[in-house]
Amino acid sequence: MFDEFDSSLLSDPEFKEDSVREEIVVPILKRLGYSASGPNKIIRSKGLLHPFVMIGSKKHPVNIIPDYLLCSDGRPGFVLDAKEPNANLVKSKHAEQAYSYAIHPEVRVRFYALCSGRQLVAYDTQGVAPIFVLDFEDIDSNWGLIESVLSPKNVSAFVQTYFQPDYGTTVMKMGYPTGFQFIFSFVKFLQFSWVRDDLYSMSVGSPIGDQIHLASFDANEKIFNRILGFTDSENRDYILEYLAPGHMVTAKRPIYLSLNAIVGEETRGQFETFVPFSILDVIRLDEEDFLAAEAMSNTENAT
Repeated sequence: MFDEFDSSLLSDPEFKEDSVREEIVVPILKRLGYSASGPNKIIRSKGLLHPFVMIGSKKHPVNIIPDYLLCSDGRPGFVLDAKEPNANLVKSKHAEQAYSYAIHPEVRVRFYALCSGRQLVAYDTQGVAPIFVLDFEDIDSNWGLIESVLSPKNVSAFVQTYFQPDYGTTVMKMGYPTGFQFIFSFVKFLQFSWVRDDLYSMSVGSPIGDQIHLASFDANEKIFNRILGFTDSENRDYILEYLAPGHMVTAKRPIYLSLNAIVGEETRGQFETFVPFSILDVIRLDEEDFLAAEAMSNTENAT
């Protein structure tokens, strides 16, 4: 595919993003089966009506518009952004911004990729590490791998797949590091797990933009007992009676609260990798306060 391309151009200071797009990215997209028209269409620089993603009450700006939105069977399939040859494509602001665009409610694709000419890197929005990182000279010999991830046929298989992504993984990939503190103004806990010793866990669906993500919250015994103190004795006793290491118990009634938590470390579970939040402090909410806060947030997000 690049037999006639002079790779020394990648060291030429005049060979910038526009050259990467025309000389390297376009041939890759055409070979994959994308074109300017038809069901597997190339859409260039698709703007956003609302250039931000809501994370709770925080507006996370989406500052870049990737060069290409690739459609599969007429629906958004993956995004690709071209960068200049010396750009860092792994664990960088470029990757974070491409990810923020990929998960935006107006786009919402499973895969995203970046190409600097020197490297081609592909990501899955549900994972942390890249699917592959290929140097320019390895693109042809690894074409089967590229095609297995970014071809219209593969992308199409995921277009209509429902998934509930991990909240912590999402914010980490958007650039919020381990230890970054978030305020969750209204939370409803219904399921409780005793992980081990002094570690308890609660999971809850929470929106980023208009998509529900699964957020996992870890608490030590002191914080956990404070949370149980926010409910009535019957509900509390029921949780404690059936709580056992490695098991989850669903409470009779939800516990409403607001909390401060920090982004934790990437953790490997039984079926997937996720990033839990570590709870620092909790404040009790009545059900009426919870419903009022939830309604106010929904109104703000709609505007």
